[in-house]
Order: sequence, then C-alpha cells, then structure tokens
Amino acid sequence: MTSPALLTLPSPGDLDSPLLEIGLDLTIYAERLSVPEWEAVLDIYRKYAPADVWTKVKASPDIGFNRLPAGDYINAPLSDNATFPFLHRIRHRTIRGWRTEFRIWDGKLSQSWSACIYRLAHQANEPEHAFYRFLFPWDTAPALVASLANELGKHIQYLSGHAGFCHLYDPYFKTAAFAQIFPWAKRYWAVDVEDLNAALPFMHNGMKAISWLTFIGAKFLADPKLAPQRQSLKTIPGAVLKPCGSGALLQLGEKPILGDRHRREPELASYFAAGPLLDPVLLTDITEFEGPFAERACTVDWIHRFAAPSAWTSA
Repeated sequence: MTSPALLTLPSPGDLDSPLLEIGLDLTIYAERLSVPEWEAVLDIYRKYAPADVWTKVKASPDIGFNRLPAGDYINAPLSDNATFPFLHRIRHRTIRGWRTEFRIWDGKLSQSWSACIYRLAHQANEPEHAFYRFLFPWDTAPALVASLANELGKHIQYLSGHAGFCHLYDPYFKTAAFAQIFPWAKRYWAVDVEDLNAALPFMHNGMKAISWLTFIGAKFLADPKLAPQRQSLKTIPGAVLKPCGSGALLQLGEKPILGDRHRREPELASYFAAGPLLDPVLLTDITEFEGPFAERACTVDWIHRFAAPSAWTSA
C-alpha cells in the first residue's frame, strides 16, 4: 500500500509521540450491547490480533489503563476469572445499562493495535448507543482486516460500520489535531474523520461513512430510499457487495486508499459511484465535528462528499 508517512505530526506534549497520524480503523456501530455479543467479538478478535495487544487494559470509563500481568490471554476462556478478572466489571456494567468502556492496547504510542468496546449510559425505552472499534498499524494486511470485519459482522447486530484509513489523534490536543485534519480531509477523501463523541448519538438515524469497507445494517438495507439502488451497488467496478450477518458488507477494491485528490488513485472512482447510491441513508443531522468543521458548519457536507462533491470542495 502507498505509505501515508507524510500524514504525521508530533504531539506538542511529547515530540516522540504523534499528535496526528494515519492508521487503519474498523468501527462497527451496534444496535445494542450484550454480554454474549461482546464475548463473541473478543473471541474472534483474539484469533487475529498479536499477543502483545494484551499489554494494557482499561475496564471502566472512570479509570485509566493498567498493565496486564503475564497470562494466556489468547487461549484462556473468557470465563476464566483468574486470567480475566476485569471482565466481571464489564459484564456487570453491560447488564446494568451503565456507561461501559473496555479497551485493550499494545501500549505503543504510534501505529498500535487496540480494541475498544463502548456504550453510553442506557436509558429505559431509549435506543442504545454502542460501538466496537479496532485500530491497526497502517500497513496491516488488508486481507486480515477484511476477514476480521466479515467474521465480526456475522456476530454483531450492527446498524452500520466502516473500515479503512483514518486520522488518529491525541485526544488531549483534539483542537490542534482537527485544525490539521480539516485541510487533510479536503485532500484525502477516502481517509475517515473520527469524532465519536459527535457521531455516536446519531447512528440510529443514518450511516456516517462510505469507506473501503462499509457495513449496511438491516435497518438501512430495508430502507425504501435505498431499495432501488441495492442492485446497482453490485455493478460498481471493483466492488463486492455480499450478505454479512443481519446486513450487507460493501468492499470497494482490494485495499484501502487515501483518496488523494491531487494524485488520483483509480480506485477512488468506485467511492464516487457508491456515493449517490448510498446517499439516501447517510446522516443528514449530526453534532458538528471539532474545529473548522464546526466553524464552517460543514460536517454533513463531508459525510455526503461522494454524492455532492462540490459542497465539500467549497466548504
């Protein structure tokens, strides 16, 4: 894959760690969070991730990362409380409907492996707002990410999801990061802009992204506005649309791309072909992303860029 090494800036807090870089991201927005589902997700993820992803753990929204002792985190059953004592807390919070956060991380400040399970506090009779997110070094084999996504999609009741290159940033310097993400997003159209604090509460209303891999959940797949276009998605050159669990998974090409508007990659044409077809089920209302996105009120323009490119170009 083309190296995105140029898309890196040092953190003002630590020049040896990045403020902003490109990595691979797989995010799946779930209809709800349940213990059997996230246990299945962890079991699947353990087959793909290197053992050192079990270096640090965060098992509550209220505490930071702790270093894990040596243990057989790859093969031990998740019910083994001696190996996974922290999962009891996650099960308890999941069942209670409390805000739930679980992360494992290899501890590397740049180009790291990590997994996150997250849900906002759930109110009775309201939809749940939850996601699974997996980060990989930018040069991870695309076939591995695609295989993991396909397998996870068969076990998660998902609303939507996406995978591909993503702007990764130090959350302690979010404002500074988004000041640079904005001009990069203007140039690199296939790199995802992540602001989950803004997006997560809206994910029951529409899809956020058209990416290298795009999950289309059953709710949006059945939307009358999308029905006439479904067959056309299968005819996009280089694209594959296949059933995946409760929905469908659209893959645009064999590998993720940057979508560099200055040095056009041939694969970018498939993104522009998918844009008008999926546009009817993309989000039309969302909290503005940080920085220039909010200042120019153009987050929705970015979301719809592959269907209405002029609006994003002129934003």
